[in-house]
Amino acid sequence: MATGVSRKVKITGSGSTSGGTFESVHVIGEGQVLGSLESESVKSMGTINVSGSVKVGQYRQIGEATIRGDMQGIHLNVMGQLDIKGSIRCRTMKLRGQIDVHGECEADEFDARGGFHIHGLLSANEVEVRTWGPCRAKEIGGGRINVRQSKWGGLKQWFSGTPPMELTCELVEGDNIYLEHTIADVVRGTSVTIGPGCRIGLVEYRKTLKVSKDAKVTQQVKL
Repeated sequence: MATGVSRKVKITGSGSTSGGTFESVHVIGEGQVLGSLESESVKSMGTINVSGSVKVGQYRQIGEATIRGDMQGIHLNVMGQLDIKGSIRCRTMKLRGQIDVHGECEADEFDARGGFHIHGLLSANEVEVRTWGPCRAKEIGGGRINVRQSKWGGLKQWFSGTPPMELTCELVEGDNIYLEHTIADVVRGTSVTIGPGCRIGLVEYRKTLKVSKDAKVTQQVKL
């Protein structure tokens, strides 16, 4: 990271800065970064737009953000909406809101309570999802994958008529898998539990498989 760099950027109200390497970037209001950004710390309350890529140690966002390139970080904490035109690589991703990743998302820990659209692969050792909105990924791969509908998600859908609070993907593959309200072509794992509200085409499992009476699985194969 930006070792030895002392430059700090603080934008209050509305403003912009050129890209570069900084010790910290702090936005309260509306900020633009014209170019790629590298910083030990980025904190934003409001709106931040970066016209290039982002490399960051600690990232905390409350509000909206758009990043035109890739995002690489250690700890990413998003409360609000984040739009990544490239891919994400990080150690931990904590989402309380919505992200749109046009590439892939790779993390050690991915913890989402909200909605997301990951156009490529979501890969993490630990995947924890509470669906508070529509969630989509092309594929999901991980060690432990746990997908549950938020206890308030069903009520929100019932009263507001919003789209189904479901996870939709082509493939879910991991060691220990628990799914609720998931639509997938293929689920493949060692120990697999298909919970309520799931519609799965094919389940391939190595050790154990449990299927809820409120789920639909077209085909089951023990590997």
